Amino acid sequence: MNETPKRNRPEEPQEERGAKGSRGTGSDQPSAGPADRPEGKGSDTSDTSVKPRKSRHPDAPDLQSGGG
Repeated sequence: MNETPKRNRPEEPQEERGAKGSRGTGSDQPSAGPADRPEGKGSDTSDTSVKPRKSRHPDAPDLQSGGG
């Protein structure tokens, strides 16, 4: 592993990084593309929302949630 502090290292040239857009695809293999799943929201049976509840502590402020 390189022990050089990040702030003193020169930026890696694009040709060493791979083609533009080739990283961060969500795949196990390099440049394999996005995961095979449909676009859009999750399953209708899965609930990922957060339901606000009253505070359990009597001195806690009553704050509104950022959700809808």
